[in-house]
Formats: sequence, structure tokens, C-alpha cells
Amino acid sequence: MDIHHLRENRRHGSPGLPVGIYRMEQAAGEPILDNHWHEEAEFLLVESGEAVFQIGLSTYTVGAGEVLFIPGGELHGGYSPTGGACSYSALVFDPDWLMSQGDSLTIQYIEPIKRGRLVPEPHAVAESELAAALRRGLTPLLELENSEEPAKAFRLKAGLYQLFAEYVSREAFVHKVPRSSLDMHTQERLKTVLTYIDVHYARKLTISELAAEAGMSEGHFTRVFKSFMRKTPVEYINLLRIRIAAALLADSSTSVGEAALESGFDNFSYFCKMFRAVYQCTPSYYRHQKKP
Repeated sequence: MDIHHLRENRRHGSPGLPVGIYRMEQAAGEPILDNHWHEEAEFLLVESGEAVFQIGLSTYTVGAGEVLFIPGGELHGGYSPTGGACSYSALVFDPDWLMSQGDSLTIQYIEPIKRGRLVPEPHAVAESELAAALRRGLTPLLELENSEEPAKAFRLKAGLYQLFAEYVSREAFVHKVPRSSLDMHTQERLKTVLTYIDVHYARKLTISELAAEAGMSEGHFTRVFKSFMRKTPVEYINLLRIRIAAALLADSSTSVGEAALESGFDNFSYFCKMFRAVYQCTPSYYRHQKKP
């Protein structure tokens, strides 16, 4: 994911095959998954280690062999409760690809899943029959990551239907009110603010300005932000700026001072302090290590 965009604007897969497969190996101490969102739905399989994943305001402690379903449009992210290593794979897909006009499966299941009115059980725990069935179904799909076989699209589409069949056969769905509910409305307003930060991170941003963008009081906005993002607005903005600075420093033509200014820091000492807190080294050392 481009660190300049909390919302993933990239296309997952291609127009003809809107499925993306990703494998992540996070070493001890590395972030597991920064909060973000995309319109596509996602299956996530933890293969080793453990992480706490947040979907909206709900959190799930997920260990090896366990599966998450993440509806499209939901803010989600993950972190290690112990700072340990974690590896996982994700299959991101556009539900529209599974829909057929007038088809009973589309009407009864796929369309409600896309609209967020029907949600497959979010967390399939390791010892459950559901998790075992999902692992059996997901594993061969994840192995198609770099496959060029002619039947790849058939296998992916059939495999996704099979995954949903496992939920249907076990009645493992959560019924929700439509996405116009208060919780979704709040999340959408928060997304507006996150996009605003994404555009204006390089200049001074105030809590009052961000709260006004969200249409909330400052106190309510700060509470909502921390509930969804696990950070205060200031902590979130500083981390975003530091990661943007790190990306700039990976380009040997950018000096440390330029990286600080371009990422929104007007106090060089504070920039260095924040950078060391995130990367456990000075910006100069990081730039030296990243030189090609």
C-alpha cells in the first residue's frame, strides 16, 4: 500500500480478474498491518504467530490457522500484542465479480454481503470446523498468486463460491442493519478526515480543523478517532509524516532536512526524535542504510 494513501486506490487484480493475493512476513517489532480500507472484500489467513486485528470498532485476536473475513469499505488494521513476528496471506476480491443479475445466490447472499447487511462470521477460530473448511478452501487459492495457468480465473471464482458455501452450510452469518446506520455514518465521516489528512499532511493541522471536517465537536472527534485508529490524531499524523519521510530518505537524492520539511516537520530536532522512536535509528543512518 502506498503510504501516501490510507485508502487503497490501486486495483486488486485486473478488470477481468479482480482478485489480489498477498503474502506478508512481518518480523518481530515490525507493524503488522496499518489501518486502511478498500472497497473490495477480503479473506485473511494467519499462517504463523499471532496478531490483534481490528475491523471497524471490533477487535479479534487471531492465531495461526485462523481466518478473518473483512467486508468491503471497513477500516481495518492489525498489530502484535507482544511485538512478535507474524505471517499471513490475504485474498482481496470484488464481490461484483461473483454477481449475476437475477441469480438467486446473488439476491440472497452476494448482494447483501456487498451491502454489509449480511456478514460472514468475521473470525473463524483455529479449532472450529468452519476454520478448517476455510483453510482447505483458501490454501489452493492463495497458491495461485503467481500462476499463469488458463484455468486460474475459473479456480478463483469457484473457490470463492466454495468459501461462501461453507458459511451457508453452517449458517455462519451475522445479520446487520444497512450501512446507513450510525456506526457506518461515523466511519464514513472519519474516512473523510483521513483523506483530508492524506492530502494536507505537509502543513500544520489542528484538532479543531479536523473536527470541523468531520462535523463533530473536538472532544467527540478525538474519542472517535482513537477508537477506530488506536492512536490520537496527533500520533497518527506524526506517524504518517515519519513514514513519508522514510520513503523520501530511501531516495538518495533527498537530504534529511528536505525529507523533514516535505513530510510536514518544521522542527528538525522534533523530527529526529520522532524518527528515532519509530525506526530506532537516526534519519541520517536510515538514509545511509537505504542507499542503493
